[in-house]
Amino acid sequence: MTDRLRFRMVLPTRMTWIAFAAILATISFTAAFLIARYPTLPLLLPVHFNRVDRANGWQFKTYGRVLMPVLVQSALTLTLGAIGTLLLSRSRHVDDNVADGSDGVPASVRPEEIAASTAAEAVALFGLIWVAFQSFAGLALVAMWERGRGGLGDWYTVATTAGIVLSAIVAMRARKHLGRPAPRQFVADHWRFGQLYRNSGDPALFVPTRDGSGWTINFGRPLAAALIVLIVAIGIVGPTVLFSLMLR
Repeated sequence: MTDRLRFRMVLPTRMTWIAFAAILATISFTAAFLIARYPTLPLLLPVHFNRVDRANGWQFKTYGRVLMPVLVQSALTLTLGAIGTLLLSRSRHVDDNVADGSDGVPASVRPEEIAASTAAEAVALFGLIWVAFQSFAGLALVAMWERGRGGLGDWYTVATTAGIVLSAIVAMRARKHLGRPAPRQFVADHWRFGQLYRNSGDPALFVPTRDGSGWTINFGRPLAAALIVLIVAIGIVGPTVLFSLMLR
């Protein structure tokens, strides 16, 4: 009897690939726009303004400062890409002497793989929304630097609101596609405090809840949980802090 560790990837959905291609195109556009406008920007960039939006603080123009939106976009892409890859990754011990499904995957894991591809698609769409937002932020920053007065404009607020609304739509869409899973056979050792699933031997990140009413996270994969925390820290809090520092 031979037992070996098999590693495989769940195939991304077509929408995931489209979102990924759009993210790369958006980052390329943002970088090209900012580099093209760099020579026309003032040597001293206004970064702090008084109550009447007149500049009272400046910083020297550098490529790093001007290309900050591209750096934020890259950080978002790398972080969300890592989470998406983790969602789609599978590793499990298999017995070469035990018959498997026709495609080499037991039928019992297929619902979890569908959930993983759906979650990865949602992550890719989240990434596209906020990478596009950072592109708009880059355009707004250039306009502010050129006019020398404070404020990113009313459209910046509109773009922020649109990003939040679209993110909520993506979340609801993913929830609908995930559907109601069939509950697994209950194993007491895999559940903590009644509802927290923890099984390091389970390759799935998303697993059915005990009653099958929805999905929960497999806390037996600590790296996955850490990356989910990073999406909040780097994807949302990080850009806000960076722009606050730029405008001090």
